[in-house]
Amino acid sequence: MQAPNLRLGALAAIATAILAYFGTGLQPLWPLLWLAPIPMLVFAPGLRGGVAFLLASIGWFLGEMNQWTYFTRILSIPFPVVILFLAIPALLFGLGILFTRSFLVRQSPILAALSLPAYWVSWEYLSEITSPHSTFGNLGYTQMSCLSLIQIASITGIWALSFCVFLFASTVAALLSGVGKRSSRRTLALGVGVMLVAVFAFGEWRLVTTPEGWPVAITLIARDVPMSVYLGPEEEAVSLLSDYANEVARVAPAGTQVVVLPEKIGRVSENTLPQIDALFSAAASATKSSIDLGLVRKTAAGSFNSARFYSADGKVAANYDKHHLVPGIEPEKPGTQRVTLDQKSGRWGLQICKDMDFPQLSREYAVDGANLLLVPAWDFQLDRWLHARMAVLRAVENGFALGRSSRNGLLTLADNRGRIIAEKASMLDQFVSVTGNLTVTSEKTFYSRTGDWFGRICIVTFVLLLGYQVVDRLTGGRVERLRSGALKFDVER
Repeated sequence: MQAPNLRLGALAAIATAILAYFGTGLQPLWPLLWLAPIPMLVFAPGLRGGVAFLLASIGWFLGEMNQWTYFTRILSIPFPVVILFLAIPALLFGLGILFTRSFLVRQSPILAALSLPAYWVSWEYLSEITSPHSTFGNLGYTQMSCLSLIQIASITGIWALSFCVFLFASTVAALLSGVGKRSSRRTLALGVGVMLVAVFAFGEWRLVTTPEGWPVAITLIARDVPMSVYLGPEEEAVSLLSDYANEVARVAPAGTQVVVLPEKIGRVSENTLPQIDALFSAAASATKSSIDLGLVRKTAAGSFNSARFYSADGKVAANYDKHHLVPGIEPEKPGTQRVTLDQKSGRWGLQICKDMDFPQLSREYAVDGANLLLVPAWDFQLDRWLHARMAVLRAVENGFALGRSSRNGLLTLADNRGRIIAEKASMLDQFVSVTGNLTVTSEKTFYSRTGDWFGRICIVTFVLLLGYQVVDRLTGGRVERLRSGALKFDVER
């Protein structure tokens, strides 16, 4: 390997790091991720395999440093664990570059273009079904500001977003590298170009064809308080909850149909819960609006992170217990039951914060017929945009509207196309509220009916590509020679 190639590879790694740094993370600039893999992919064939893997891994690792403060200072994750969190995706990216490189040196531009997206989505899908954090960290969320692109999630779920990003990058790299026959490169450019145009055209069509539905007036209210208040004596929790009840009566406009409050406003015992129920039942009756309240119920059977729903006539209509708790942070017991409420506008569902990170739970609500999800939440300030948009993508995937009220985060109203109807950031020791009208419709998406079919197809595709490489290597390149029709072909090892 010549020194100029190594220098070019190092520059490519730096370019990938810069593009990934600004194209991923908590507030990404979505177009930059489309470009981030290209420098390494273009120069990888001119490097030894081990060097390409190392440079790509280092470049991606440096790009991930945009989350360092979030992991170490906000989440207080120990230093060795943070390094592990960052190193695993970086090494996987390096392997992805190596996988694509192997097709480039075989002069197979079409297979090279397909390899990286199939590989990466396979990893993301397997991570989602095995990780306690589900889709957190999925690169598809970096695209949430591109409304026309994210509409494809209504067909494929989140999986097509990363696929499109990496398909573009690997296609451009394959074309720039000049590998393969001209006819193959022409077919690749035309095929991928048509596919991406179709994805964006579908998105634009979906944005202008929102079905008619019922308008629902929703008010979101939140107030940030120090952790000492949440962890303090029950009297402080009761006082804060009383302040929330008074704020509901003060700010909810006439005609408000439901008020959503944040997650875990306070921790109350079984003996105190009737007092809290009476407080919010009275507030619901006074305002003639339903209230969705987040609190922790301390019972003899254990504590539960709950959403209490009070109907507009003052009744305790439902209690939902959070299914997916944050490991190492939330000691409560998980709930197991979905909760829906039939209203004039359709069927409303209840979830809490991290529940929305899990596509399957939201898809089950869609199958139940929910057309509006009410979500108390509690974020970590720095991740407020990202975590709110993760919930918004569930709305796009499944065709329901979303009202999400977060302390230390954003108060977000979004329709079933992912459009933000109203949004405000919560503030310390000050109530913040936002009111808006959401149109809710009874619309089941293809994804809500069929599930993660696209993720599974990516796994099958990756396995086939990997098998192709193994067989080709075992046969000394004969598979590739037969595929290309060449009599003689030198394969770089």
